[in-house]
Amino acid sequence: MEVLTTVTAKEATQRISTSHSIIELVLHMATWREFVSKRLQGDNTFEVSNKENFPKGTDWAAAVKTLQHSQEKLIKAISQFPEEKLAAIVPTRTYNFYSMLHGIVQHDIYHTGQIVLLKKVV
Repeated sequence: MEVLTTVTAKEATQRISTSHSIIELVLHMATWREFVSKRLQGDNTFEVSNKENFPKGTDWAAAVKTLQHSQEKLIKAISQFPEEKLAAIVPTRTYNFYSMLHGIVQHDIYHTGQIVLLKKVV
């Protein structure tokens, strides 16, 4: 969230060549946090569609709120998830819940790095 505080609505929607915009990256991060939250809560059928993967956002303030809300939901889902299930395989996947949780952290770090780079050139 700290990285996003200085991003303007105009900067959030700008593209560099064929890259995703900052708003698209933020919504993408929120989408995958939603995936992890739902899987932790036992929704074994929830999937992310191609359209949802990198949504075309236009409302920067709403995108930031969506990201904040996704973080709150993820923290709540993690706090309620039984530790003894961390080694269980995530339904329809080849990895376990423990790896999924590490993966979402790495995912957010990766895209935050992209946002930092985009901020320098937009």
